[in-house]
Amino acid sequence: MADKYSRKNILFFAEIIRVIGYSFWLFMPNFVGFLIGFILWGIKSAFTSGTFESLVYDELKANGEEAKYVKINGIIQSLGYFAFIFAGLGSSLTIGRGYGFVLVLSIAALLISSLSIFLLPSAKKSESTGETRYFSLLKEGIRHAVRIPEIFKLIIFISLGQALFGALDEYWSIFASGTGLPLQGIGIFFVIYGLVQALASLIAYQFETLNIKVLEFLFFLNGVLLIVAATYYKIPALLLLFVFSFIFKLIDTVSNSRLQHEIINHEVRATVTSVKGFFVELAVIGLYFTFGLMAKYSNYRQAFIYIGIIVSIIGLGYLILNNKESVPAK
Repeated sequence: MADKYSRKNILFFAEIIRVIGYSFWLFMPNFVGFLIGFILWGIKSAFTSGTFESLVYDELKANGEEAKYVKINGIIQSLGYFAFIFAGLGSSLTIGRGYGFVLVLSIAALLISSLSIFLLPSAKKSESTGETRYFSLLKEGIRHAVRIPEIFKLIIFISLGQALFGALDEYWSIFASGTGLPLQGIGIFFVIYGLVQALASLIAYQFETLNIKVLEFLFFLNGVLLIVAATYYKIPALLLLFVFSFIFKLIDTVSNSRLQHEIINHEVRATVTSVKGFFVELAVIGLYFTFGLMAKYSNYRQAFIYIGIIVSIIGLGYLILNNKESVPAK
């Protein structure tokens, strides 16, 4: 839909949908209320998947500055992490006033976000695709994503990375607790974790020209780091997780930038980027089920080690396949 209608308007209405979801949490704080809220959040995520990146890239391209995409996107992500850090600190200061008070502040933040999008100048956009072209546009975008080898390979690489690296952050509090870090320290851990990712996002543009083999080696290295951290499993091992998150954010930011550069047809940019988002969600679901089963039949520590082994094997596989493709046929 973001390739057919105004991306700015879609972002605005998506935030309003999340405001409605938070309102359910505020006025119906029970299972049904939270279920509705998370469904609305999911709808919001579906509308914004690929929309924001496409809006930023096409705006830069319209001004002949698409080469700055990775730098601008890195700054945006960095600011997002700083906002995350301040929100976390703010919640710890205001939670004493009650759950409702924090939710009201959260709703206010979303309304400010919505207003900031609404007040943006109208984005430069291609001609309307027409009412009858929606499904043909969708079909073209999906074909663009899966039939162009360079784009499809990047989509799979990014999806695996975001699942095996990004989705694991849901488990870092468990990891930190397992190392013996006290509850008060877990909040500090996440503040540092956010700062590390903010720094990586901010400087990622300096690594934009990294060879794909280097990115694949970093993928492999992250698996090794996770194995070592989970094997040692004491408080100092958390330092390795900071390195892990730094490398992930570099890989993710640079890879996503290359994906945007590979999408030549701007009319299907949001659709192609959303296909990437779809694959990411599938990979994340797979990661959650896999990790859950590993933890159930062994323990959390072993599950972290197993995931590290999987990451290492995938990274090594990429390096081997890439090396074979680069060898000319006799």
